[in-house]
Amino acid sequence: MDRIQESQQQKAANLCGLYADGDADADDAEKDQQKRGLDADFLVRNVPEDVEKYLIHVKKLLMEGEGECLVELGVPINSNSKNPRTGLSEEQLQEAVVVHEKILQQIPAVGTKIERRKQQGNMFTEVWLIRDPPTEKDFIEARVAVVGNVDAGKSTLLGVLTHSALDDGRGTARTKLFRHKHEFESGRTSSVGNDILGFDVHGNVVNKPDPHNHNLDWVQIGSDCSKLVTFIDLAGHEKYLKTTIFGMTGHMPDYTMLMIGANMGIIGTTKEHLSLALSLQVPVYLVVTKIDMCPAQVLEETMKNISRLVRSAKKIPILVKNMDDVVHAAVNFPSK
Repeated sequence: MDRIQESQQQKAANLCGLYADGDADADDAEKDQQKRGLDADFLVRNVPEDVEKYLIHVKKLLMEGEGECLVELGVPINSNSKNPRTGLSEEQLQEAVVVHEKILQQIPAVGTKIERRKQQGNMFTEVWLIRDPPTEKDFIEARVAVVGNVDAGKSTLLGVLTHSALDDGRGTARTKLFRHKHEFESGRTSSVGNDILGFDVHGNVVNKPDPHNHNLDWVQIGSDCSKLVTFIDLAGHEKYLKTTIFGMTGHMPDYTMLMIGANMGIIGTTKEHLSLALSLQVPVYLVVTKIDMCPAQVLEETMKNISRLVRSAKKIPILVKNMDDVVHAAVNFPSK
């Protein structure tokens, strides 16, 4: 506990230092920033003033993102131009990446390339995930409440994700999350369960289940990870709705994962769980399971119904098909 408080105090001190440095010239610097932003190829030119601006910009993003952020190389920053040029050639992008990595060393921070995007002509940009260097004392945590109708496959999916092993088709994966005898017998969650999924600074999974009893060492995962996702496994049956409401309110999730079975569609408590998440203003994303055992026309109808449901909640449905969609959704998740 003392270590976590110490780390939080250090972060607060860094934030104060960031905005306190050069306090006397703060207003002038801000005006200068407003007058001239950074164009697409500022990293290629490698002018010290522009590098300093970018360094402060990345530090600010890391502070706001509590230790992580996304940046896109080859895209103007705070540009006043009406039609700023976006993208760099192959050679320029390689030069920009080298300068970018040197800047990250100065912060210090760790960068991981996520994807390359093609722009107009033979121009490219690159999306990078930037994180604070990993420490044993602290990690970034995201809490995800897992809801959906009974038999949507919530516990099974979590068992597969956290233990890195596929289900055998007979419910082995979900038994790793069950706690009560009647849950093993019925195959249905009736209590609030928890499981964790740890990632290192580059986004690789650090969960290593014991080869003999398949249990996870939470302490080891906590010390190895740079980011930790805590899944709150909630009940889907309507008679356990009070337990689900307790899990959503008492465990304070950052996100809600609403699961829908492709073969069953939007039935049972699906709408109630979506309404609950929206009422608590918790961002929601939907996961469609069992697409392998679902006829194509039924899956298509389920996807249409999901789109209608999301629009009725005054949200924009984004179907995630590739990494570009992932980045787009992640950046816009905090917005309403």
